[in-house]
Order: sequence, then C-alpha cells, then structure tokens
Amino acid sequence: MRFSLNHSIAPLMPIPDFLALAGEVGVDAVELRDGMPPGWIFPDSSNVLTHNPRDIAHLASDAGIDILSINALQQFDQWDAERAQQARAMIDFAAATGISAIVLCPSVAPVGSPALPSGLPAALDGLQPMLDDAGVRGLIEPLGFPRSSIRTQRVVDEEFARRGNPACFGIVHDSFHHAIARDRHYSSHTAIVHLSGVPDLGLPLEELGDEHRVLVGPGDILDNIDQVRELLGVTSGPWSFEPFASEVGESRTLAADLKASMTYINERVSA
Repeated sequence: MRFSLNHSIAPLMPIPDFLALAGEVGVDAVELRDGMPPGWIFPDSSNVLTHNPRDIAHLASDAGIDILSINALQQFDQWDAERAQQARAMIDFAAATGISAIVLCPSVAPVGSPALPSGLPAALDGLQPMLDDAGVRGLIEPLGFPRSSIRTQRVVDEEFARRGNPACFGIVHDSFHHAIARDRHYSSHTAIVHLSGVPDLGLPLEELGDEHRVLVGPGDILDNIDQVRELLGVTSGPWSFEPFASEVGESRTLAADLKASMTYINERVSA
C-alpha cells in the first residue's frame, strides 16, 4: 500500500518540516492544505497558497516527495463568481507547482440549519474547462455530515456518468465520512483515500466531528479495515492519513505513531 500524509495531521508544522516528517516515516507523498475547519489554528507557514509555487515545487523535489493534492476548494457546489475565482487561483497554483489535483468539498450548513441544495451540475460545468486547460484533476470528496449537500459517492458517480465520465474528475473516498453517511457505494472513480479512525466514544455516528478523528488502530469504530479491503477492488490508493484531532499532531511520538498505524493497517488487511 502506498501511504500518504495529509497536513491535517500536524497543521502547526511548517511545510518543510511536514515534508521531512513524511520522509522520516517512509512515505513519498503528501497532501497540502490551504486551510483547516473552524476551530483549528492554521498559520501561513502551513498554508500552501501563501507560498511561491516554485518554492513548493523545489521543496518537494529536494525531499523526494510527491504532492498529491491541495485540500480544498470549500463549498465548491455553491457555484458563483466568487467560487469560480477561488477555483481558478487554486487550479493555477497546482499547475504551476506540479500538483496533480485539487480536492473539492461540498457545503456543510451551520448547526441547526438544513443542508443546502447541491449545485453539482453547475459546478462541474464551470470547473471542467478550467481543469482540462490546466491539466489538473478535481477530486470530489463527499462529506457524510447530516448537514452536507453531498453525502454519498453514488450521487457524484451518477453525475459523472451523465457527462461521459470526464477524466479531469475523480472522487476522494474518506473513511470517516463514508462511515458516518452509512454509504455502501465504492466508486471506481476513487483517486485518493483518506484514512482516519475514531475510538468508541459512546456517540452515534451522526454526532461525530473532525475533532474525534485519530490514527487508525485497534478499537476503531469506522470499520477502516473492511473499507480498505473493499476499496482494493476499485483503487490502488494512495492511502492518505487525515486525522484532525489535536492529540495526534501534538504527540511527542508522532513519527512512531504513524508507523504503528501503517503497520496495523497492512497486517490487518492482509490477515
């Protein structure tokens, strides 16, 4: 399995240090970010879009690291002139840096509000020519939260099929979101897999949040191992660790923790 690290693991870590962490744990790929969910501190030194793209390309090349994606264009399916401008800036940055994809996240309504209607068709209409021209892929990541406008992969697959399955689009399978949405569909368009685990906290799946997401290990309630086994039938990965819980990045044994999680997944999947 080809593992990767998402910068959500340690968002306070400057990008050069994060790339060094990847090398330390023996992975050759990362996902960089332009932000974190509300409530997390995310300094400019971690925000890929605040850097010169040539500098990022040189850092990755010198470290022998492949940057898989930029996470993420938020509320991409609420397409308007502002969203188009944000998309253009992110796509152009990715192209200039040699980053092959950007992640596209749907809207999540505030607590107490219903999910917004998804404007997926209009968003893909706007994104496709941008992506095609730049040679960058747009990877849609369904978010399983009850207030999300796109919760399941089937909705995305059906829209892809209506368009003849354009090569510039793909799907991010997030094991956390797949579990809390109770999604049983595994898409053949899966391009990246996000892995995170949740221990038994006595909470219903629908009440789990990003702050509960840790590394995959014993006691995980998201059935990550079963998900990986299913996914092996439709994708070869990469398998990108995307925990958000602050306890992960603050661990004094972070590199060892990551190696232990990789070993656990490999051993359980092959058992």
